[in-house]
Amino acid sequence: MGSTTKMTNNIIFYDGYCVVCSRFIRFLIKIDRKKIYSFANISSKISDKILKNKMDGDQIGKSIVLYSGDKIYKKSDAVIKIFTGFGGLFRIFNLLQIFPRVLRDSFYDLFANYRYRLFGKYDKCDVPSKEIVDRFIYD
Repeated sequence: MGSTTKMTNNIIFYDGYCVVCSRFIRFLIKIDRKKIYSFANISSKISDKILKNKMDGDQIGKSIVLYSGDKIYKKSDAVIKIFTGFGGLFRIFNLLQIFPRVLRDSFYDLFANYRYRLFGKYDKCDVPSKEIVDRFIYD
């Protein structure tokens, strides 16, 4: 069941209770044919281990986070970096950087604040299927 020792340079941390976040991760898995990303719940032990010293504690869990090459990307920067990491036509996401981060992140925060009300929340953390469980880190 998922990796407990696997480390990667590209870990996407997400809210496993959030319906939208979990579906977004499933979408990423479908388009990530080269398996460049691994995934971990933002409330996992590995999240504490990696993010605790790199982010303010009150920010952890409020947005998607990409840990890549010992750097932390969050909110809109994480989304842009994730998609451009696929290469090809996904590089078009770089165009979003023409908008100031404060503007991009304001829209991100607005959506994040209402995601549970609009789309719901799982009672327990979403569990990946057998076919994709190897892409998740639990430790």
